[in-house]
Amino acid sequence: MPGITISAAYGLAGAAVATKVADDLAMPLLDRAISAQVASALHVTVEEAEAGCPQRSFTERFFAVLSPLASGVLGAGTDAAPQEPAPDPADDFRQQSEQIIRQAALKGAVILGRGGSAALRDEPDVLRVRLFGPVEARLKQAMSTLGIDEATARQQMHEVDTAREHYVRRLYKVDANDPALFQLQLDSTALPLDSCADLIVRGYRALLGQV
Repeated sequence: MPGITISAAYGLAGAAVATKVADDLAMPLLDRAISAQVASALHVTVEEAEAGCPQRSFTERFFAVLSPLASGVLGAGTDAAPQEPAPDPADDFRQQSEQIIRQAALKGAVILGRGGSAALRDEPDVLRVRLFGPVEARLKQAMSTLGIDEATARQQMHEVDTAREHYVRRLYKVDANDPALFQLQLDSTALPLDSCADLIVRGYRALLGQV
């Protein structure tokens, strides 16, 4: 199952690095497309898929999917026994996301985010990469690349980092920044982005015994 997973917090130019890696290796790049496919499979919004949990209640989602069948069938029989507690939706999100990731990785793919490093941590042919950098350097890089002021960058950093860490912890019960999840870690605020991409490509080829 060949492939590369890239984990990047806010301000680390993960999309730019992942795009160059995918282009250099002629591999497809999966990022937000994963969330869109999970949302479609589970009948939730993309925002819910990216959070790894539904924002609507189980009942609301149930009727949203099955409402054409509900009339005259559901709601009858008020003496029915209490139902079992609903299972944790995180299991469904994890299973759907992993199915999409693994299907893409069968032919080789670059997976950006979405807990890819945790999902494929036991796959020997997958290079798991983490981009990191000091907070202030990440802010500076985000301000430069996105053309935003410091206050906006700090707010976005808090929101993005919190959502990312919550997603990985909720679905995989691990720290998104745990070094044990990665074979290669690069400071993409200190190294040029092209150099980061080149190192990832070389590392991947070395992992597969191509160099």
